Amino acid sequence: MQEAGSGPLPVFALRIQDRARATANDFLREHGYREHRLYVLEIAGHTPRIKIGYSSAPWARLTRHIGDANRWQHTLIQAHFSDALPDKATAKSAEQQAHAFMSKFYDCVPGSPEMFVGNDFRAGKTCVETAVACALHGRPERLSRSVDR
Repeated sequence: MQEAGSGPLPVFALRIQDRARATANDFLREHGYREHRLYVLEIAGHTPRIKIGYSSAPWARLTRHIGDANRWQHTLIQAHFSDALPDKATAKSAEQQAHAFMSKFYDCVPGSPEMFVGNDFRAGKTCVETAVACALHGRPERLSRSVDR
C-alpha cells in the first residue's frame, strides 16, 4: 500500500469515482446545479468516512472534495444530494440537524464535525433526508422527543 499522498490512485478506484461523479452530474443536471442542498459522500481510503455537508453550488463543492480526497489517496465511492432547500438558513439548520442525527451513531473524524468514521452511506442518506424533511415540512413533536434523548 502506498503512503498517503504518494503516487496515482489505482485504476479501479478511479473508475468507481468516475461513475459516482457521473451519477452526481446526471442528478444535478436534471435537478439544478445552483440550489441549496445537503450532500452525503462516501469516501474510501485508509480510514473510510462519510461526509455530510451543505452547499449552494454542490457540483463545485463535490469537485473540490474529490480533489482533496485524491491528494490523500482517498476515493469517492458514492454521492447523494438532497432535495433543494428554499434558502441558506434552512439548509444550514438542516445540515446541523443531520450532523446531530449522524453523531448519535458514529464518531466524528477528529477536527471535522462534518466527517464521520465508517462507511455506512445509507445511514448518512437517512440522516440527511430526515433532516431535510424536518426542515421542509416541520418537525413532529414525536420525532423531536425521540431524537433529543
